[in-house]
Amino acid sequence: MTFIRKHLGFPVILMLALGLAAMGAGPAFAETADAEVKATDEENAPGPLIGPRAELVLKAMSDYMKTVKQFSFRGKISFDDVLLTGQKIQYSAENRVAIRRPDRVYAELEGDESNRRFWYNGEKATLVDGKLGVYATIDDVPGELGALMDHLMEKYNFSPPLADLVYPDMYEALIDNVQFGVYVGLHDVEGIRCHHLAFVQKYIDWQIWIEDGMQMVPRKIVITYKAKPESPQYEVILTDWDLNARFSDILFDVEMAALANLEKIKFLTRVEPAVKDEKKEAGHEADK
Repeated sequence: MTFIRKHLGFPVILMLALGLAAMGAGPAFAETADAEVKATDEENAPGPLIGPRAELVLKAMSDYMKTVKQFSFRGKISFDDVLLTGQKIQYSAENRVAIRRPDRVYAELEGDESNRRFWYNGEKATLVDGKLGVYATIDDVPGELGALMDHLMEKYNFSPPLADLVYPDMYEALIDNVQFGVYVGLHDVEGIRCHHLAFVQKYIDWQIWIEDGMQMVPRKIVITYKAKPESPQYEVILTDWDLNARFSDILFDVEMAALANLEKIKFLTRVEPAVKDEKKEAGHEADK
């Protein structure tokens, strides 16, 4: 997985662009450290040990998603934030994503800690953070979604949430850095029967639930950041899949009205919230 989610800690970093609940709140699926060690480890590391059924299901999902050129979905997200005391606080968010392959994405994210919108039209990418009152634009972007994800990782050292879902070959993106993988069983996600798979990487563990049937879409993803203190988790339930969507170009062009009264900053600039929450940084010690 290439998912990089630097949500844990202070202050807020303007980087959670796509929210791919995919582009989601916080949270494709690996820690930055995985990418950092890959170059030195990959020559000596053995191939991943993935159970045959887990590999079969993951590849089947990837092959199915290759056939879908335009689609949208909704993500219901929950994620942990670890206070200085070690206590975990759970936040939630919801996002909506529209994708038109090979070079269009629109995403919006609303949640306890988030108010973001993201546009990519094959020529530039723009992120608006309404909560912080800022926006950032990148003009030198590749003209294809998979290449865009690689570009953001290589140049800015991050990847949008669940960015693996936009790669042309999801299987190759998902198993990157995987050490082990198993098929867990058939389990329900909100009443839908799904194949439940579990994978291990050096710095994270992750699970994915894939719909059983003709429409092999991901329905749920859970990521455990086992290298972080208290092992926080990120969870997203993917719903409202529209695999027959037809989007016009205008959806993927930035709404100029959305930029009104916002400060333009450089992409990935560190930004302090307007009002600092002293209680949160103190681990809510002031609460009585």
